[in-house]
Amino acid sequence: MNEAANNSQMFWYFAGLLSAWGLLIIATTRWTVSRGLAANDQRMEQMEKNLAQSKEENAKREREILQLRCDLPLEYVRREDSILQETVMSAKLDAMAAKIYSLREKKNA
Repeated sequence: MNEAANNSQMFWYFAGLLSAWGLLIIATTRWTVSRGLAANDQRMEQMEKNLAQSKEENAKREREILQLRCDLPLEYVRREDSILQETVMSAKLDAMAAKIYSLREKKNA
């Protein structure tokens, strides 16, 4: 009977050791997973902050573009308008030159 008690004691000793080892593995796994999830949560928060910043920057750029579109007609002269203005000025100068030439002709005559 002593041998049977000794075997039973050994069985429960190894069963307890195996249970303790299993619990240690489970605890370590849970700790590792919780650390990974915490790091993932931090990354997600940082990504959300970056996304919010990007949205703000995009809104700012959009406002700047809209302002530029409003200001552009006031500051920009189209090529056709510039050519027309130059043509008109040249015609006026030619008309003045013709008048000056005709006045010289009258004076000399």
